Amino acid sequence: MSSRASETPWVLTLDIGSSSVRAVVRDARARVLPGRGTGKAAAPMRAGEDGSAVFNPRQVLEACDSAIDQALASLGDESSRIAGVAIDSFGSSLLAVDTQGVALTEVLCYADTRGSAQASRWRGSLDERAEHDRTGVRLHASYWPAQLAFLLATRPELRTARFWPVGTWLMRQWFGPGAETASLSAMAWTGLLNRKSLGYDGIWLDRLGLGERQFPTLSDFAAPTRGLVSAYASRWPALADSPWFSPIVDGAAANVGGGAYRPGSLAITLGTTCAMRVVADHEPTALPYGLWQYRVDKSRPLVGGALTEGGGVFDWACRLTGIKPGAELEAALKHRKPGAGGLVLVPLLAGERAPGWNDAARGTLGGISLATTGTDLVASAIEGVACRLARLFALMGPISGKHPRVIASGGLLASEAWRHALANALGVAVHPCLEAEATGRGMALLALEALGCSCDWEPDLGRVIEPDEQRHAEYVALMDQQRHLEDSHKTN
Repeated sequence: MSSRASETPWVLTLDIGSSSVRAVVRDARARVLPGRGTGKAAAPMRAGEDGSAVFNPRQVLEACDSAIDQALASLGDESSRIAGVAIDSFGSSLLAVDTQGVALTEVLCYADTRGSAQASRWRGSLDERAEHDRTGVRLHASYWPAQLAFLLATRPELRTARFWPVGTWLMRQWFGPGAETASLSAMAWTGLLNRKSLGYDGIWLDRLGLGERQFPTLSDFAAPTRGLVSAYASRWPALADSPWFSPIVDGAAANVGGGAYRPGSLAITLGTTCAMRVVADHEPTALPYGLWQYRVDKSRPLVGGALTEGGGVFDWACRLTGIKPGAELEAALKHRKPGAGGLVLVPLLAGERAPGWNDAARGTLGGISLATTGTDLVASAIEGVACRLARLFALMGPISGKHPRVIASGGLLASEAWRHALANALGVAVHPCLEAEATGRGMALLALEALGCSCDWEPDLGRVIEPDEQRHAEYVALMDQQRHLEDSHKTN
C-alpha cells in the first residue's frame, strides 16, 4: 500500500452490528490503515421463543469500549491523528431509560416480533397507505409503534420513561447529560418520524399516549458532540475533544460506502437476507407502497426495501438436499435456464418484508414431480430469490430512474450462479463492489465530508456482469409463475 494510504486526517469508525462491534481507523481516503488501528468485541443478540430479539445495553457499551481500546492501543502516539469519530448501528433499535439515562429495558432490534399482534390489528383498523405515506414505513413489528405498544402493554410503569435508540444511549454514557440527541437517520428507521416535516409524527405520539419530550432531540449526522466525560477523557485522550458525529444506521452507511451515495446509483446487498436502496434526488411525493423511506442525513433521502429471503434460502435448500456449494454445483448450474426443472419457489421461509410486509407469509413450492432432483430444488432457491429481487427492482423504478447504475455487494457474489441469476433476473448490468467493508467506508466518507475534506467517493468495482436477453425473458415468465403461486397461497 502506498504512503498516501495513511494521509491525514484519520477517522475512527465504530460499527455496531448484530453480533459484534468493530472499531476501525481509516485515513483521508477512507482506507483501512495497514496492520493497525482496528479492534473487535462481541455483543451478541439474544433471541427468545416469545419472539424477542434483544441486546444487553451494558454488553453493547462494553464491546464498544473494548473495540475502541484495541484500535487506539495499536496506534500508540499515532492516535493523535484521529480527527473525528463516526458511529453506525443496526436499525432500528429501541430501549427505555429513566430521567437519568439509566436503561430500564434491553435493546429491542428490528428482528423482535413481539409487536406483531398489535401491528396486525392496526392493519385492520387504520388506513395503512396514509400511514405509509406519512412516516415512510408500513405497519410492522420491526418498527417502534408496534414495539412501544408491546412495551407499554406489558410494562405500564414505562409510560413515563424515555425512549432512545442504542446510539443515543451510548452517547449519553460517553458524554453525559446533554448528549441525548438522535440523528435523522436513526429515527427515520423507527416509523415515528414524519418523512415530510422531518419531525416526530404527532399522530403516532397521540395514539401511543406519549410526548415528544420522551424522545431524543433530533439532530443531523454532521452535528457533532465534543467533550468526553472525565472517565472516558482520561481513557481515550486522543478522542477527548474530537468531534463525535451523531450515530446513523448501518444500511445508510453501507449504501454510501458501496458506491450508491448519489442519485442514479442503486445498491443491492446479497447476504443471508437481501436489501435494495437508492439515494433519491428529491423527497418522493408518492412513495411506492411496498418500499420504505429512510435517510442518510437531512439532504439525502434513502428509499428501498429489505427481503427476508437471500442466502438463508439457498442454505436451506443445500441442507435439505445434501448438496454442498462449490465447483460441482456451479458447473451443474452454469448453462441451466430458469425454471428448467419445473419448480417454482416462493422463498418466504421467514415471513415477508418488502413489498407485502406480511409476517404470516410462508414459502410455497410448486411443480414437484417424480423427476424432481436435488439440483432442481437448489436452483429454484436461487431463482426464487432472484425473482423477488427483480420484482423489488421494478417497484424501485419511479425512484431510481430508468437506467440506474446497479452496484451489488455481499457474500453471494462469490458464486457465478448467483451473479448471473441477479443480472438476468433484473435485466441490467450489475457492477460488483469489491469493498470488503462498505459500511465502515461509508461512515468514514461521511465524516470526512463533515470535516471539510474532499476524497474519492467511488469504490473499487469488479468486472461488469452483463445480462443475457434470452435468460431475462425466461426470468420474466418465471416471475409471473411465482406471483401466481404466491397469490394462490396468500395468508393474511
